[in-house]
Amino acid sequence: MDEAKKKRLIVSGTITAVLLIVILLSIMVYGLVSIGVENKRHSELIEREAELKELNKEFENTIEERSKRWWIEQRARELGYFYNNDQKLN
Repeated sequence: MDEAKKKRLIVSGTITAVLLIVILLSIMVYGLVSIGVENKRHSELIEREAELKELNKEFENTIEERSKRWWIEQRARELGYFYNNDQKLN
Protein backbone atom coordinates (compact mmCIF):
# COMPACT_ATOMS: atom_id res chain seq x y z
CA MET A 1 0.00 0.00 0.00
CA ASP A 2 1.20 3.41 -0.74
CA GLU A 3 1.19 6.27 1.75
CA ALA A 4 -2.02 7.97 0.41
CA LYS A 5 -4.10 4.81 0.79
CA LYS A 6 -2.86 4.32 4.35
CA LYS A 7 -3.79 7.89 5.24
CA ARG A 8 -7.28 7.50 3.70
CA LEU A 9 -7.77 4.22 5.54
CA ILE A 10 -6.69 5.76 8.85
CA VAL A 11 -8.89 8.83 8.29
CA SER A 12 -11.94 6.74 7.37
CA GLY A 13 -11.36 4.44 10.36
CA THR A 14 -11.05 7.43 12.67
CA ILE A 15 -14.22 9.03 11.28
CA THR A 16 -16.09 5.74 11.67
CA ALA A 17 -14.88 5.35 15.26
CA VAL A 18 -15.82 8.95 16.13
CA LEU A 19 -19.28 8.54 14.58
CA LEU A 20 -19.81 5.30 16.47
CA ILE A 21 -18.77 6.94 19.74
CA VAL A 22 -21.08 9.92 19.08
CA ILE A 23 -24.01 7.64 18.29
CA LEU A 24 -23.40 5.50 21.38
CA LEU A 25 -23.08 8.56 23.60
CA SER A 26 -26.29 10.02 22.22
CA ILE A 27 -28.08 6.73 22.90
CA MET A 28 -26.71 6.71 26.45
CA VAL A 29 -27.78 10.31 27.06
CA TYR A 30 -31.27 9.55 25.70
CA GLY A 31 -31.49 6.52 27.98
CA LEU A 32 -30.42 8.51 31.03
CA VAL A 33 -32.93 11.26 30.26
CA SER A 34 -35.67 8.67 29.79
CA ILE A 35 -34.79 7.02 33.10
CA GLY A 36 -34.88 10.40 34.84
CA VAL A 37 -38.28 11.21 33.39
CA GLU A 38 -39.68 7.82 34.38
CA ASN A 39 -38.25 8.14 37.91
CA LYS A 40 -39.92 11.52 38.29
CA ARG A 41 -43.20 10.13 36.98
CA HIS A 42 -42.87 7.17 39.35
CA SER A 43 -42.35 9.43 42.37
CA GLU A 44 -45.35 11.57 41.32
CA LEU A 45 -47.48 8.43 41.08
CA ILE A 46 -46.34 7.32 44.54
CA GLU A 47 -47.31 10.73 45.94
CA ARG A 48 -50.68 10.55 44.19
CA GLU A 49 -51.23 7.05 45.56
CA ALA A 50 -50.57 8.30 49.10
CA GLU A 51 -53.05 11.15 48.59
CA LEU A 52 -55.69 8.75 47.29
CA LYS A 53 -55.15 6.36 50.21
CA GLU A 54 -55.66 9.24 52.64
CA LEU A 55 -58.79 10.32 50.78
CA ASN A 56 -60.04 6.73 50.86
CA LYS A 57 -59.56 6.62 54.65
CA GLU A 58 -61.56 9.84 54.99
CA PHE A 59 -64.36 8.41 52.85
CA GLU A 60 -64.37 5.17 54.84
CA ASN A 61 -64.71 7.19 58.05
CA THR A 62 -67.54 9.22 56.53
CA ILE A 63 -69.31 6.08 55.31
CA GLU A 64 -68.90 4.45 58.71
CA GLU A 65 -70.26 7.51 60.49
CA ARG A 66 -73.17 7.97 58.11
CA SER A 67 -74.09 4.30 58.27
CA LYS A 68 -74.97 4.66 61.94
CA ARG A 69 -78.63 4.60 62.79
CA TRP A 70 -78.78 8.09 64.32
CA TRP A 71 -77.35 9.67 61.16
CA ILE A 72 -79.80 7.84 58.93
CA GLU A 73 -82.73 8.82 61.14
CA GLN A 74 -81.61 12.45 61.30
CA ARG A 75 -81.22 12.66 57.53
CA ALA A 76 -84.60 10.98 57.01
CA ARG A 77 -86.26 13.52 59.32
CA GLU A 78 -84.59 16.35 57.39
CA LEU A 79 -86.16 14.93 54.25
CA GLY A 80 -89.58 14.74 55.88
CA TYR A 81 -89.78 11.11 56.95
CA PHE A 82 -90.92 10.34 60.47
CA TYR A 83 -91.83 7.34 62.58
CA ASN A 84 -95.51 6.91 63.34
CA ASN A 85 -94.92 7.64 67.04
CA ASP A 86 -92.68 10.71 66.48
CA GLN A 87 -93.85 14.03 67.83
CA LYS A 88 -93.77 16.85 65.34
CA LEU A 89 -92.23 20.05 66.68
CA ASN A 90 -94.22 22.63 64.69
